[in-house]
Amino acid sequence: MRRIFYGTTASPSHLPIWVAKDAGLFEKNGLNVEPVQIRGGSLITLAIITGNLQFSGAGAESVVAARASGGDVVLLACPVNADPVYLITRPEIKSAQELKGQASAVTRYGSTTHFYLRAALKHVGLNPEKDMTILQMGAGPEIVVALDRGVIAAAALTTRYAMPFLRRGWPVLVDLSNTDLVYPSSCVTSSRAFIRAEPTTTHEFLRAYVAGIHLIKNNLAFAEKSFSKWMREKDAGITKKTVESYAHLFKTAPLVPDKGIENVIQDLVKARPDFKEYIGWPEPFRENGPLQKVLKEK
Repeated sequence: MRRIFYGTTASPSHLPIWVAKDAGLFEKNGLNVEPVQIRGGSLITLAIITGNLQFSGAGAESVVAARASGGDVVLLACPVNADPVYLITRPEIKSAQELKGQASAVTRYGSTTHFYLRAALKHVGLNPEKDMTILQMGAGPEIVVALDRGVIAAAALTTRYAMPFLRRGWPVLVDLSNTDLVYPSSCVTSSRAFIRAEPTTTHEFLRAYVAGIHLIKNNLAFAEKSFSKWMREKDAGITKKTVESYAHLFKTAPLVPDKGIENVIQDLVKARPDFKEYIGWPEPFRENGPLQKVLKEK
């Protein structure tokens, strides 16, 4: 049985991987997939490029930046077009303008959390490059503690990390899932070299992945058990709300959205003007062929 290591972060968007693992869907397709926790999309893309991981979950921003810089990394499938992400502020903050000169935090620069924070700040009229200091803190729990203690004034948090603050009535300036933002996060990522070398492995992996999404949509109870296990979540309320939200957002045909790649490129161009050549050109960053073959089997 082919052994595959798959890098994940603490994002609920990885649920199809965990569910497929727990339900034996990978094994049915001849694969022994072992999810491995890695902090931050930039580290995950590096592991793909160096060949330490065959597949992994990564946000489009880190993949596009690495690929445009010459790295062999490509998006294969994206389960959601955008995560439910809340821009939450300290209770003493009454408006977005009061965030000017204050600090926020992300897991790592160039990560999905970094993109979401910048998108949220822009949505409320702030310049993320000038109006706030953005700290790098390594993981979601550290960001939560920093917000709670007042080390930072605001944070862009997924449902799991936002729930304690939502329950306490802390201000929410925007929920990105209620905007028109398209940002493919926690996408199945690989290298073109691996896809060419092992097309059958790629096909079997994506088949199990798509089956995992279908199982989530049809069996919330099973998905909740997987979420609690892999996220080590003991709060049943957080588990239920998170799984329900994502079961609705997961795409039965999780193709990589070209609009999402375009949004990332437009965002990166501000810091890297040389990326302008990729505007309107998503092909270098995604490979839809393998997933389309799987979807045709349905």
